[in-house]
Amino acid sequence: MTQTLDRPKGLRTSTKREPFVGYIRVSTYYEEKISPEIQRSSISAWAERNNAEIIDWVEDLDVSGRKMKRKISTAIKDVEDRVARGIAVWRYSRFGRSRHANAVYLAKLEAVGGRLVSATEAADTRTAFGRLQMGMAFKFAEYESDRIGEQWAETREHRRAAGLPATGGKRWGYVWHRRQLDEDAGVIHREWYEPDDIGLIVTKLYERVAEGESMGSVTQWLGRNGYQGTRGKPWLQSGLTRYMDSGFAAGWIRYHPDGCDCPPKDPDSNRSRGMNCPNRIWVPGAHELIVPEDVWEAYKEKREKARNAPSGNRKPAYVTSGITRCGRCGGTASAAGGATYGAGKVLIKKPGYLFRCSAMKDNGTCDGVYILRSVVEKAVRTNLRKWADKIEAEAAKIPQQRGDQVASPRERLSTARQRLNDRLGEIQREIDRQTSLVSRNIIPEDSYIRERDRLGKEQEGVTAELAELDQRTEQDEAKPVDYLPVVRGLVDRWDITPVETRRSMLRTVLRGVWAYPKSTAPDGTENPAYAVPVTVWEDEPNLIGLRANA
Repeated sequence: MTQTLDRPKGLRTSTKREPFVGYIRVSTYYEEKISPEIQRSSISAWAERNNAEIIDWVEDLDVSGRKMKRKISTAIKDVEDRVARGIAVWRYSRFGRSRHANAVYLAKLEAVGGRLVSATEAADTRTAFGRLQMGMAFKFAEYESDRIGEQWAETREHRRAAGLPATGGKRWGYVWHRRQLDEDAGVIHREWYEPDDIGLIVTKLYERVAEGESMGSVTQWLGRNGYQGTRGKPWLQSGLTRYMDSGFAAGWIRYHPDGCDCPPKDPDSNRSRGMNCPNRIWVPGAHELIVPEDVWEAYKEKREKARNAPSGNRKPAYVTSGITRCGRCGGTASAAGGATYGAGKVLIKKPGYLFRCSAMKDNGTCDGVYILRSVVEKAVRTNLRKWADKIEAEAAKIPQQRGDQVASPRERLSTARQRLNDRLGEIQREIDRQTSLVSRNIIPEDSYIRERDRLGKEQEGVTAELAELDQRTEQDEAKPVDYLPVVRGLVDRWDITPVETRRSMLRTVLRGVWAYPKSTAPDGTENPAYAVPVTVWEDEPNLIGLRANA
């Protein structure tokens, strides 16, 4: 039975043409940057040849095919809503280059009756041979991705030997001269970095920090005087700290050891593997230093002393430090002190009196928020009591668990993963058994083909389910009842639990505490600043924007 497609209102399309969504992806790798125009033109030409119509275009620009979090989900949603018959791509490699991602997205697409077609690869995926061709194309795409990764590793090693950073690009305080071919002279000009006028400012920053000035102070000085980073944005203290700690201006190149046994990079994260690992090595760079060696050594000594400061000065002094967010920009809100005059005009200091937006403090790019720390902590304690009562009430409705049931999110994920792996093993053994039976003429070939196809589809479904499960985290799997002991422990023993312990427990329960500034109602009523704690099983709240009236 053919289902009628639900077409968007006002869409001028011919009823004789099959509607498809055109998906365009441009990779982060330079050699794969096939322009969107070329992909769009090829897909449109395929549609004309095959009596199809591209009703919408979905683009992932500068996105690696290894990432799970892509806009391809939007195209699949159109097929699921029966707006389109399938997805058209320039080549199958544009659909993705990750084995798990391809299995998940293709299973989702086929589960709703959709098709994946390639504009430049002649494979009819409605036939068994066409699906084989598509599978081979995916395998080659994965191979190409692995090959490119190996080439990048060789490139980084070559650049390290040449005294260059792992990746080219602008560096603050320097003019970047690219490697280029001079055809007239018949020579290749090497890549190099030349100090510019900003280099004098960089030197001064190192000297000021080496003499005892804080990183926050020099960051504010840069913001007040209009200095910006290589991307044309005001400096944040965290970014400036990373830049200065790298030692590039002092003539050094910082690398992550190749043989480090740290975890692999998360394909959906913009942070490299080395950024998540504390292990670093420094090698001399080929560029000219703009920070004298003695200043660099004094800077490192100052930074090392700050890292090794007594725990009372280094560890967060307040329970909501590090988890408080600005409700305008979503950035961190750090603790700040206040002061007042008491009797006899005696100055009374109040450390950690309030939280304020870090972006507002560092460079003024956000109007920010000021909120009393007591207001934030009161909101947390109030919500903890509400959550505890609600979770206990819901837990009482749940039937008593059997002894073989697992309650931990980690154990639930592990059990589900083991169950799917076991099922894959059973399916493969059954396929082998059916093959043995037909080879010995015990069962007819048509029965074997039907059973093989049925098992093959189940195998694809289980593989996709397993791949999707691998993308889930403990927080994704978590249920409120899993956190009942932590929440109840915080409620009952808040006053007697050390700050550091309370903070660690809160970080397991909360995504963060979003602080919103005070506002004025249309009738002139002043609404005070307020805080919204958000648990790990809840979605993050909406931001109100950098400016209250924006």
